[in-house]
Parts: sequence; structure tokens; C-alpha cells
Amino acid sequence: MYPFAITSLLPQVLHELLDRGDQGWSQATREALAGLAALEQALGYPFARRELLRTALTLGSWCNENRAGPWSSNACLEFFGDAVLGLTAADAVWRRFPDCAEGDLTRMRASLVSEAGLADVARQLQLGSWLYLGRGDEKRGARDHSGTLADSLEATLGAVFLDARHRGRDALGSVRSVFDRLFGPRVDALAPEAALDPKSRLQQRIQASFRATPFYVSLGERTDSEGEVGWGARIELTLASGAKRVLGEGHGRSLRAAEVEAAREALRRLDAGEFADGSVT
Repeated sequence: MYPFAITSLLPQVLHELLDRGDQGWSQATREALAGLAALEQALGYPFARRELLRTALTLGSWCNENRAGPWSSNACLEFFGDAVLGLTAADAVWRRFPDCAEGDLTRMRASLVSEAGLADVARQLQLGSWLYLGRGDEKRGARDHSGTLADSLEATLGAVFLDARHRGRDALGSVRSVFDRLFGPRVDALAPEAALDPKSRLQQRIQASFRATPFYVSLGERTDSEGEVGWGARIELTLASGAKRVLGEGHGRSLRAAEVEAAREALRRLDAGEFADGSVT
């Protein structure tokens, strides 16, 4: 949720950019805007007002160090982009699975628009290389920070929406075209059960086959192969005979993360048929 100051300033900031036209830009600014053509090509959307795209790529830290410039931070466009992305993702999931229950649709949409999912798409787009950052953010490696990339991708989609609307085009249709280009393979790969977290998926598979529940055992602090100290966890299953099977082990920075990794390992082993002897299927 954004503060009232941002939402009330949003139209003024963007209208000033749109109304300015090409007048008053320096030669350096014109050249920088022209350089965004490569990003437009990657997005599959040609901007009428590249100023909107330039704003989508601008972080607050850059604005703080360049107060005399005409650019606002991308927070204003992220406000639009977050809402537009949510609607577009919901539409894509619903079209892909028209008969799915609401809960499954919600989980699949969430997997598409999660910070991690958005950051992955942004990295494939190499969006980080286009960002305008302050020196502090640059030193901290913000170009590859998942939160920064996710926010900037949302802002970029917001810029597409507003640019298309400014041109009198179908704004949502334009965003959907870019979304399909960037997220299409991820939408195609969705499955209702895959939207669940690994622990839930493992539990469903084990309960369906054995009417039993896998049990997570903490292994305490462990050091991984790279020397990082974290937690270890093991998953055990007690069979009807009373025998116990170890389904998988995992390591993570927290016990919860270790359990998730153990569940992923168990799912990989199940998919690979390592328990094809009938004790676990």
C-alpha cells in the first residue's frame, strides 16, 4: 500500500512527462532515451513516450543524487504496475486453467508474481543493466537485488499500460502482449499441484499413497559444502510395517529452509523412481 502523497502526486508527475513532448531535452537525454530501443525490442513493445520507460528504470537513490533532473523514482509506476500485473496474471492463469478451483488459481497466480518469480524474469530480461541507481545502491549490488528487480519490472509494466493508454490503444491488451512474451513459458509450465510449496506437495503425495504423514527431524546446525553454517533437516516416513524410510535431507539458513530443501530432495527421489521397490511410490 502506498502513502497518499505518492498516489496524489502520481498523475502530476507523469502528466508533466507526457505533456513535455520532445521539447527541452538535452542532447545527452535524447541519446539516452534513444538507447532504450534495445530494451523496447526485448519487451516487444515500442514506446511512444520513452520518458515513461526511463522513469520505470529510475530508483529513488538516483533521484536523491540528481535532484535537479526531471525524473521521479519508479515508485509511481510500480503503483500502477503492481495492480496491472496482478490482473494480467490472474487472467492468464484463468485462461490456462478455466476449470480450476479458486485456491489453485490463487496459488498459481502468486507463484507467477512472487518477488522471486518476478526477479527471475527481470534477470532473463537483463533489466538490472538498464537501471539508474544511486552510488550507494550500486555498491550494494542493487542491480541484482531481487526486490529491486521485481519492483522495476512492475514499474515497466505500469509504463507500458500508461503509454498505451496515452496513445489511445488497448492498455491492458498491450500489457498482456508483453506479459505473454516474458511470462508465457512460465504460464505454460504451471500445474495446480506445482503451485504448492514443496512440503505441501510432498505431504499430498505421501498421504495419497500411504495415508501417512512425513515427519521432519532437525539435524541441528550443519556446514554445507561451501562452508556456510546453517541447519539440517531429514524427512522420515514410518511404514505400516513399522519400518522407517528416510525420504530426503536438506540444508538451509534456517530450520524451515532446511525442511523445504529436504522436501525438494524427497520429491526428486520420488520422481526418479528411487523407491520403486513398492515401499514408497
